[in-house]
This record gives sequence, structure tokens and C-alpha cells, in this order.
Amino acid sequence: MITAEFIRNINMGSLVNFDGSISDVTIDSRKVTGGSMFGALPGENVDGHEFVKSATAGGAVLSIVSKNWAKQTDVSDLPLWIVESPEKALQLLAATWRDQFDIPVLAITGTNGKTTIRIMCESILKYKYELHSTSGNLNNHLGLPLTLLKLNESHKLSLLELGTNHFGEIAFLCELCKPTAGLITNIGYGHTEFFGDLKGVARAKEELFQSLSSNGLSFINLNDPNIRQMSPKTMQVTYGMDIKYSDYSGTITEYDKNARATLKINNEISIKLKVPGQAMAQNALAAVAVGRTFSVPVHNITEALESFHAVNQRFTVQQTDYCHIIDDVYNANPNSTNAAIDTFSIMKAPGRRLFVFGDMFELGDLSEQCHRDIGRKIAQSPIDILYTYGPLSTFTVDEARKAGMKYAEHYDNKIDLISALKRIVQKSDTILVKGSRGNQLEEIIEGIQS
Repeated sequence: MITAEFIRNINMGSLVNFDGSISDVTIDSRKVTGGSMFGALPGENVDGHEFVKSATAGGAVLSIVSKNWAKQTDVSDLPLWIVESPEKALQLLAATWRDQFDIPVLAITGTNGKTTIRIMCESILKYKYELHSTSGNLNNHLGLPLTLLKLNESHKLSLLELGTNHFGEIAFLCELCKPTAGLITNIGYGHTEFFGDLKGVARAKEELFQSLSSNGLSFINLNDPNIRQMSPKTMQVTYGMDIKYSDYSGTITEYDKNARATLKINNEISIKLKVPGQAMAQNALAAVAVGRTFSVPVHNITEALESFHAVNQRFTVQQTDYCHIIDDVYNANPNSTNAAIDTFSIMKAPGRRLFVFGDMFELGDLSEQCHRDIGRKIAQSPIDILYTYGPLSTFTVDEARKAGMKYAEHYDNKIDLISALKRIVQKSDTILVKGSRGNQLEEIIEGIQS
């Protein structure tokens, strides 16, 4: 419970018509319940201040509002925290709240696999700890404060996911959550529109390691050359596939017909995964390193990972009346797309392999080359048919054709693409659908199934 006294002690703005306590914090007026504090933040389409009165009527006992809004509004009967910037007040409130808790805080960032590794770690760590963790995609400058404000004295460990697409963001998020340990999943071609190149991506992600104190802990993925070059001034736990000198060395001993790996670690832990692909095995190895470092018994780690299922829209396989569909539409960049193609290629497919590919966003000057590289890789894979959507993926089709692929077509709209798929798809076929979030390629999956 956050009290009025706690807020006053932050020494920001002023409290009006409030001397009680709040039980939760939200920036979505639709999620207000009795005891909520509502943060009235300006959004891209609407200003949260428009909903202050309805939030109060819905049970909010306090709202964070800007001084400018309060000057122009009759606030005589509203419970308000009036500040210069509601966003900064929310962040300072969260940072101050976090400071009360003397517990390990593990922060995870990286280009790919953040959410999967976090959820794998959750499934492991909950065997030993009362766990506080990021919910959904609340991993940015607004989501992280909301996550931190859910900390309570029953929690013994916090597991946080940090996202970024600009320099300085990870450093700022670390100022809020003050991690005691950090894990960078990998460095890939994500958000290079803002970071420039891989070195820029690495510099942005390394802000996590740089935020840790000398008695902190860094988990080092030795398979990633950019992470290997980092030199955090902390204790280190290393992991890597087929790297014997690492603290946790993993080897894939076999794949089943669905490309699900059997992973052996340090010749003593064997795990049969239910999620396909080498990238998922790498994610599991990172989770094992975290679990063992935090003293979770081996049998609990094995049980957690052998029962782990793919996170929604991240290479989830489904059988429909029309065909097999692999839903990988959550997001895409060159590294995750290459990994998806590799996994798709080693899966046993009863019929043809079809790939529906949408544009990869935020690659800046590297966009054309990255889309061409994907086209060449597709042509060299067992994929039989390529359909693409979005202006950038025209480069993918062009390159795939140049590399000898016979069936590669581009579509400017989803309706035509869906119609083309329905004309040719057979029940034995498998369709992989992948693209950046902004493409909303789930509409294609829905169209195939309708």
C-alpha cells in the first residue's frame, strides 16, 4: 500500500483531497478498480487527462495530473497528485518504491529472446522464490514503473525485462530498477535505424552491465561475439553452446521430427524441450545458468523446461482444417528470421513448406540489404513457396528469384495474399508466418482459417 505520507516524502508536486493509501497504479482508465491511482499521461491519440473524472467515478482514489491541466480544470472535489510531469512523477514514485526492497533483481535485455528467457526463468525460479516479474510487455519507460510498483514485501527475487530502441534508455531503466544482476540475450540487427550497426546495438545493450555495481553479477553468452567482448566489472557466469570452458556448456544431442532439441548441459543435465529450434535451446541454456546460479535444484529446472511451451505468437505450431500453421508474427528482425528459417528447415514437413514473410522494420540504411539477405537464405532452404507483404519485402522476392527460387510472389495487400494462399494450400502443407509487429500478420492467419 502506497500512502499519502510516502508520496509527500518524494517531495514532488502537491497532494489535494487525499490522505489515504492506494493499492495499485494504472495508466489505463479502463483498468481502474477501487483503491487505484490513475496516471493521466499524454498518449499518441488521446490525453489521459480526459479520463480523470471517469477514473475517479470508477473507483480511483487518486490521479496523477499535470499542473497545467489542474490550472484549467475545476479540481475542487478531485483527489489529485498535481505535478509538472505525470510521467516523471510515476517514474520517481516507482524508483523510490523499489528502493525499499533489499532483494536480488535480475534484469534481462537483448535483441531476441528476452521474453522467452524471462518466462523460462520465471518457471524455474518460482520453485524456490516468491517471485516478482515483468508482466506482458511492460518493459519500457512506462511499463517498468508499473511493474516496480507491484513489488511487495513477500517477494524474494525480482525478474525484469528491459526493452530499448534508443541509446540511454537501458541506463535510465536501470536507474529506476537498480538491478543486482544482468543478462544480455544476444546482439542482433534490431532497431539499427536508431543504433546504426551491430556495434551500436551492443553499446546500447551494454548499458545494463555498466549499471551493475562491482559486487553485481553478469550472465555472459559466449556464443555472441559482441557480448564476449564486453568487460563488465562484476562477477560473471558464462554459458555457451559447445563451449567447453564456459560455466554452463550446452550441446544439442538430437532433434525430433518437430525440430525439438534434447539439450545436454555440462554432461550432467539432460532436457527434452517441447519448443522447436536451436535458438530455443540457447534460450533454455541461459535459463539453466540463471536457475543454477540462484540455487534452484536440477530436477526443478528440468521439470520447468521440459514442460515449457512457446510464448504466444513466437513460433507456435497449430493444426487447422486447412494446413499446419506456424505463428511467429510477434516481431521480426534479421536474426530472428534467420533462426525461424533454420528451424522451419529441419522440421519434418508432410507436405510443402510455405513462408509468408512481412517487412522487418527499424533497420534504417541496412533495410534493403537485410531483406535481400533473407531472400537469398530462403532460396537456399527447403522452403517451396514464398509470399511476401510490405514494400521492403519486394527486395526479398527479387533476391530469392535471382537465387533460383521458382515460386516467390509479392502482394501489396493482405486480402489478395490470403486469396492466393487459399487457392494453393493443401492440408499436408505447413505455412510459416513471420514479420515485424507493425504488419499485423495475424490477420493473414485469421484469413486462412476463416
